[in-house]
Amino acid sequence: MSVLQQHVEIERLLTLKSDHELKRMGKMFATNNNKYFYDTGTGKVLLLDQDSYEIMDALFNRSEIKSIDDLKEVLNGRAIEKFGLAVAEEKLFRAFKPDKLYTLGHYEDLERQVNSEFRQLILELTGRCNLRCGYCIYNEDCDLNRNFNDDDMTIEVAKAAIDYTAQHTKEKAAVTFYGGEPLLRFDLLKWSIEYSLDIMSGKALSFSLTTNLTLVTKDIAEYLAAVPNLSVVCSLDGPEYVQNSYRKYSNGYGSFSKAIRGLELLCEAFKNSRNVLSINAVFAPPYSQQKLDDINSFFQKLTFLPKGIDINITYAAKGSIPDTKLSIEEVPKDEQNMINPLWDWMTDQIKQHPSIREEENTIYAALVEKILIDVENRFVADEPSEFYPFNGCCVPGARRLYVNTKGDLYICERVGNSPSIGNIFDGIDFGRIHNFYVEDYSRGTIENCKNCWAIRLCSTCYIDSYTESGFHRENKRKQCSSQKKSILEDLVFYHAVRETSPEKLEFLKNARVF
Repeated sequence: MSVLQQHVEIERLLTLKSDHELKRMGKMFATNNNKYFYDTGTGKVLLLDQDSYEIMDALFNRSEIKSIDDLKEVLNGRAIEKFGLAVAEEKLFRAFKPDKLYTLGHYEDLERQVNSEFRQLILELTGRCNLRCGYCIYNEDCDLNRNFNDDDMTIEVAKAAIDYTAQHTKEKAAVTFYGGEPLLRFDLLKWSIEYSLDIMSGKALSFSLTTNLTLVTKDIAEYLAAVPNLSVVCSLDGPEYVQNSYRKYSNGYGSFSKAIRGLELLCEAFKNSRNVLSINAVFAPPYSQQKLDDINSFFQKLTFLPKGIDINITYAAKGSIPDTKLSIEEVPKDEQNMINPLWDWMTDQIKQHPSIREEENTIYAALVEKILIDVENRFVADEPSEFYPFNGCCVPGARRLYVNTKGDLYICERVGNSPSIGNIFDGIDFGRIHNFYVEDYSRGTIENCKNCWAIRLCSTCYIDSYTESGFHRENKRKQCSSQKKSILEDLVFYHAVRETSPEKLEFLKNARVF
């Protein structure tokens, strides 16, 4: 490439800068040891030498830099020419500006996937729950979702949903049980499993449920252990003082003693089973590093837990804890000043230990592995693609289908109040899928997405972006700053681990990607 052509590349970047288009093209970030650039168009991450960093910094952050001559006041011409050559060879700063989000599955292939590649049925067996957890999205104080109710699913609805699954899945099918607390309807759960095994005997069939553990008996545990390919997510926040501060009965009593007994029964029953247990813990105010140490130590010392069990810890859903119940110091720190106590604690733990999976179970291993897998398997190409996916949204009605107690169909159990996409007796309404979850989502989010450097890395999905009447633009927009901060943290973390402890990434060779 001639010097003239290299200068053309630099002039192109200066034009992008003057047109306010440069910052959507990528993001600079730094570890303690190195500086990097993530390129939006190709997904590449490039290690920057000092000259390249100074040129990048001038382009991105110095408003007075408007010409090549201005750049030459920062660095000599040879460094600038070398930089222009690298930009051209790596095809950097060429991200297309989309006018809509697009995947084949959301458009041309939508009906085929929904009709023949459906994967996971989620049955809301009941709207009842025997607990009233302080951060639950179904509480009367929380407007993110429906309130608890006394509705129970009938056998007729469950049968119709399972029949639908048998007709619309291929070789594999998954059936998940949800509530409320699904074990309040253990009778229907058991019937649904037996019926599914009967009519889908030729498929690779799996089952799962989430339980607060308090209703688990020896008989229930042994039955679940005997069901082929069944997994149970156990909701347990940690030691007694942590568990009982939020996970309470309606009379205010804590649930720890019954929950820990239920977990022990499940672990005992699953000891000789190939079925899987995992734990979901919620980290709720007041936040402290000591609290995280206590939670971690608690799970490490539970000797009856299987080694290597996934323990996932997350914050309570935003808006699930009413402000009236929080003192000012208990308002989440990451909402006050973008400090993330869970992240800070987790990354510090990784630095202190020789491997991610220790001999003892930890609350950070599963989350850390997911972050590293997501960065490792990001979109990377030699040249930019003109298509940008629907953030982290799955194909509605194909990846999963949530059937409530009345038989109404929704795209996911986690989305909350949102438009239905049909009824199990009448079938899928493709018009509603297209209008609400394809066109409205793309139109409502594209103005922000098309100018965002993180558009290809964004994991935001339909969750929290809807009300019963449809897409809520402001709700979606509110997620953007925290999402970009999280993505940047993940990029820094991944590359810091790769620099200092590459052996900790060996597990990525065998990691399963979903």
